[in-house]
Amino acid sequence: MIETHPSSPRAARFQDVALASALLALTGLVFWPAARWLASQTFASEQLKQSFFIVVLAGIWIAWEKRGVLRVSLQLSNTTLVWLGASYVLAFAALGFKNPLFLLAGLVAASGGLVNYVFGQLAFKRTLPLLTVFSLLIVCVLLFPVLDWPLRQMAGLEAGRLLKSIGLAPQLSVSNADAAVNLLLVVGKETFVVATECHGFGLITSSLLLGLIRLLYQRAAWTWFTLLLPLCVLIAFVFNFLRITAIILLAPKFPGNYHAMHETAGIVALYAGLGVVWLVTGLRSKPPTSPR
Repeated sequence: MIETHPSSPRAARFQDVALASALLALTGLVFWPAARWLASQTFASEQLKQSFFIVVLAGIWIAWEKRGVLRVSLQLSNTTLVWLGASYVLAFAALGFKNPLFLLAGLVAASGGLVNYVFGQLAFKRTLPLLTVFSLLIVCVLLFPVLDWPLRQMAGLEAGRLLKSIGLAPQLSVSNADAAVNLLLVVGKETFVVATECHGFGLITSSLLLGLIRLLYQRAAWTWFTLLLPLCVLIAFVFNFLRITAIILLAPKFPGNYHAMHETAGIVALYAGLGVVWLVTGLRSKPPTSPR
């Protein structure tokens, strides 16, 4: 009769964990430059930081809601290997095509493999919406410098039209002073700079991410995504040019406290816009619960 040594299962388990730890450590080294770049770009902008914290709060919310299935698994399954393998394929593609976008896509795949390893397949399926939102956050970071000037122009034009409709005579102009291109909104004797902070990208991305999280979490049909996500962007844009208009109208009344008034208007517009997005993305029937 052959006796199995009692420490064999523990030794096998230790080997599995050691192998997985080495693989994950190597993956971390490969994608560390992409993660560091993403973090530096996100925290360099106040508006992108808002979107980042939306994703973090969404992760905490989903973890709390799904706490019944979130258990530390530490299983190097085939699905985990597929996700990690896909991340390495994308990393090699980034080297071959000299395109960092592949590396960022690989970072998303590596994150999926990490979640799958730590929490298991069932929990991974429950947290897949968060991975989708993380992907959208990366897209927002990439689009931030591209959409800066177009969004500033649109916000300035719409704010000017609203001011004109209430009897004022605003003028929109472009200044090239100090080797920088500035968009100026002149109202009476006051001149306001429609700066990068005024284009509303933070409110737009936060609204888009919040709407996406809500729809994914509710498992909405794709028709709702096509209808409500553009509406989330429109809501954010409207609240942003309303914020600009409010600042211009209130500036003469707070000559000594312009900065405080400016920040207050921004906070009110942000949370009012996100509140409307929360309500709009909840105006749909919830999917039927699966039978037990």
